[in-house]
Amino acid sequence: MLALTAGDTALVVLAAFWGLLVAFLCYVLFNTSRVLESTKMTIDEMRQETVPLLREVRTSVEKTNRELDRVDGMLKSAGNVVERVERLSGLVEQAAASPLVKVISFGAGLKGAVSKVTGKGKK
Repeated sequence: MLALTAGDTALVVLAAFWGLLVAFLCYVLFNTSRVLESTKMTIDEMRQETVPLLREVRTSVEKTNRELDRVDGMLKSAGNVVERVERLSGLVEQAAASPLVKVISFGAGLKGAVSKVTGKGKK
């Protein structure tokens, strides 16, 4: 039988400890590898779903921008129409107001003349 010294026993215990430590680290590394692979698969699946979705969003945003441009053009046209109507109503007001004032003035003058001729203006 072999005689083991205290140093030999310590070396055997140390070697067993290192063996267990290496086995534990291999187990942790294997599990970490599985987690990383699962994460990679999840990211790949998300990428496959989000890329088409982002394309759809981009298309929708482009269509919305085109529609907003159209609405902007329509609002500008409506503003031009309102401006023209305002100018036209001002012209109509000027054209109608001047003769109307003249007719009212003429009527007032005529009333005054008639009242002087008939004698009602002396009272």
